[in-house]
Amino acid sequence: MEYKRTARVELRLTLEEKDMLVKRANQCDKTVAQYIRELCLKDTIVTKTDIQTVIELKRIGNNLNQIAKQINTIPQDDIIRNYMKDIDSILEQITLISKKIL
Repeated sequence: MEYKRTARVELRLTLEEKDMLVKRANQCDKTVAQYIRELCLKDTIVTKTDIQTVIELKRIGNNLNQIAKQINTIPQDDIIRNYMKDIDSILEQITLISKKIL
């Protein structure tokens, strides 16, 4: 259910501050009103860039998983085991970054 917003808040800014506010709202693909509401009333603002970053991180994670599966099909020696540990570490870092962003 959509609530009708009737309360108004007046805010005085310099022209430079207003330009910065409009620019930041545009970068998040939001109106100035949406940007201010989210900034003030929510814990975080999820930007279009954040979502694109998470999508790209997931693609990288998928690629690393495919590489790991291929490596697991060949006989392993110490060097390959070390590579597998590195890949696991990178996958964990991708997961942590994705969770922080969203």
